[in-house]
Amino acid sequence: MNIFISIFRPTFALSFVVQDHQSALHFKDGRYLGQLAPGKHRFWTSGHEVKSVDLRAQAILVQGQELLTADQVVLKVSVMASFQVVDALMMHRATSDVTSVLYTDIQLALRQIVAADTAEVFLQQKGDHGAKLLALVADRAKALGIKMERVDIRDVMLPADLKRSFMSALQQRQEAQAGLEKARAETAALRTLANAAKLMRDNPELLQLRYLQTLQEVGTSAGNTLVLGLTDSEKLKTTADTVA
Repeated sequence: MNIFISIFRPTFALSFVVQDHQSALHFKDGRYLGQLAPGKHRFWTSGHEVKSVDLRAQAILVQGQELLTADQVVLKVSVMASFQVVDALMMHRATSDVTSVLYTDIQLALRQIVAADTAEVFLQQKGDHGAKLLALVADRAKALGIKMERVDIRDVMLPADLKRSFMSALQQRQEAQAGLEKARAETAALRTLANAAKLMRDNPELLQLRYLQTLQEVGTSAGNTLVLGLTDSEKLKTTADTVA
């Protein structure tokens, strides 16, 4: 009996382990049979093939691309994107290298966004470009069995002369803003003084009281000597009596 079995037993066996974060596509003689559940599988006949796909989130870095803006300025832009396989069979049938396809699609989408704006506008709206890129590549990724999680502009490099121009313009804007704030403060101070002057003009007693307060403040300081004219003293006394 043992000899009989050994005669018909295949001379090899295919053993394969499927991890719980993988999708394992099972083929036999090129025909798709289905997905294998996580665990260990063994095939005793020939012609079996298993293609495993990692279902965990993955990242792709699009290295710095030199692109022209609408005003013909060269910007070097890099992009970081993350994606996840949601349909392993669709991805297998759509492409043999999904990373290269996504890389190219992000490149083309980035070129489209950069070319639509001037360099200054592109830099001002840098935080919004990730959402635009995601919208442009999401449908294409879906057709590949991929879900794009996020796409972000990683770095933007400017030519040296343009960088100096931007820094100079930024410094000028900051100086202008500082001058504006100073002018606003001076205007507010002048407005306060004008209101105080109007009150004192309409109420002369306030001026006399303010005069008395000033004399009191100065007189309490050591080493100060106050000399008052008689006329002023009489006025101050009259004002004090009136207020009392």
